Parts: sequence; structure tokens; C-alpha cells
Amino acid sequence: MNHQCIADELQQQIDSGLIQGGVVCTSFNEEPVALGMQTENIPMSADSRFDIASVGKVFTASCTALLYLQGKIDIDAPFTEYLPEHKLGKNCNITIRDLAAHASGFDNSKTYCSADQKEFMQKICEWMPANPRRTSFIYSCGNYALLGKILNKVTSLDLNALADKLLWQPLGMTHTTWNAPGAGPFEVLHHHPTRPCGEHNDETCFQAGIPLGNGSVFSTAKDMYLYLKDIIERKHFPAAYYELIEKAEFTHDGHCRSFGWDMSPGGCPAGLSEKTIHHTGWTGQSIFADPQTGFCGAVLTSRLGNWLEAKKSRMRVVERILQEHSH
Repeated sequence: MNHQCIADELQQQIDSGLIQGGVVCTSFNEEPVALGMQTENIPMSADSRFDIASVGKVFTASCTALLYLQGKIDIDAPFTEYLPEHKLGKNCNITIRDLAAHASGFDNSKTYCSADQKEFMQKICEWMPANPRRTSFIYSCGNYALLGKILNKVTSLDLNALADKLLWQPLGMTHTTWNAPGAGPFEVLHHHPTRPCGEHNDETCFQAGIPLGNGSVFSTAKDMYLYLKDIIERKHFPAAYYELIEKAEFTHDGHCRSFGWDMSPGGCPAGLSEKTIHHTGWTGQSIFADPQTGFCGAVLTSRLGNWLEAKKSRMRVVERILQEHSH
């Protein structure tokens, strides 16, 4: 296909001040297309590495799913079976499946944010849900912070070591890390908030200084494509893994979630099916995998402008690619 449509769409976003630059890798362009600036002085390249913000939640979900299939976690058990120190204790009816689908009732208040890990655990274990489980959809980073802590306890590994073992090494993802890599020639400068390249942009992750389940993973478009391509091809893991992350778990008020992914129609580019799983990151990233059409792709940008407009513009990149391919 002609990759000019990708460059044209990214250039429009750059010219409008919506993004600083971006890298796109999809089923139809396995060699990434890069445009714009990685930092004020360094151009984007195929090797540019982004803080993918909440897109990192999909790795928390994938690790949880794989441990479930290994019999190490029961996703239908109350999460307090694994974190008995939580205030809900034995009265808890919120399951790990609920946390993964943002159906727990916990809000996104982030009252647990702390640079002291003992204080972090104390606060997150005192954190209480705002609503009964499965009565509302509330996107909550805390759901995934809890999942991350459960993974730590079950495996005695930090999330970087766990994801590397379960996911990144098997898939050949050699440029992905949960640890903040620090300054380097390929680290992207983000602006929400602006921190030195290679540092966590999410405040909770930045303060914690260790991998948290709510995201802030650093990765490249090519590595993310390898992860997405596996979801389409189903080659590396048991079939039940793919079935779990692709199946709608919870639908409420226009929102639809699978185990770790968004399936809401409003986030799905035109031309992809209702089976598409997708996720976005605050700093300017979107990933898509459609098991029905076989399309998958990563649109990674460094966002400068409005979050919703940037999200729609990343969807438009995919729509342009699909249109070009159909010709």
C-alpha cells in the first residue's frame, strides 16, 4: 500500500499543534512510518520509544490471564483472597475479573498516590469502592494498581520481570520495559506532564518509582505491533488466553469492556468490526486488534493538544490506512 496516507494524516496533526510527532505500525505497514519530532531536536524514527501510559494496562491484563491459565490466580475469586490486608476483607465480592473490566465500583480518585511504598500499600488497602460492583462503568487506574500488586504477591516478581518472562521474551519484544529507562537516544519527550525523556509521565507511577499495574510502560510501535499481531495470529499462547481478552465482559451505558481491553464502538475506527479490542494512552497512543478482519496496529504519538480530538485523530489514521488498502 501507499504509506503517504499515514504521513499526510500525521502531518495534519502536527501542523494543527495536536501532536509533536508519531510512529505508526500496522498489518499493512509492518515497517513503521515515523514523522515529526521525538524531542525538540531529534526527529521521530522507527526506534522512537514512547511512554504508552494506560496502554500498559493491557500487559497487566495479559499477565493476569496467563497466570489464570496456569492455575495461579482465580479470576472469579474476590481480589481480597490475594490482598487480605485490604479493608474490604472477607466481605469483599469484587472479583479480579471485575477489576480487569473496570466493573469493580472503585473510582479514579487515586488517593493512594505516594512515593513511599509502605504508605502506598496502606492507602490502597484503605481505598473503598464508590459504587456496588457491576452497577456502573468507572475507568479506574486503581483497579490495575490492585491487579499489579496481586501479580507481585502471587509471583514474587516485579511487573517488569514478570511481563518480560511471560510476554515480551516469547513475542520478541526487545525494546519494551516497565522500568523508566531514563535518558537515551530514542526516548520520546511527552508533554502531559512534561518530564525528562525516559521518565514516567503518570504521577502515581512517577512517585512510586517501581512498575505499577496501571501502566506507564515504555515501548516502540514495532514492539507493540508484535504483541498485537500475536493476538490476531494466536500462535504463542493457549487459545483460552485469546478468548478471554477478546470476549466482552461488561457492558454499561455505551461502554463495553473485555478482560483488560476497551470494546466500545466509540473507540473503534470505521472499517473495523465490533469484535475489535482497543486501548488508548493519555500521552497520545492507541492500539487496535480486530480478530474478525485480521487487522492490527499501533498509532503512537506525543500529544500536545486536546485528548479527545487526538484520540479521534489516531482513529482517523487507521481509517485512512483501511481506505487506502481497500483501493
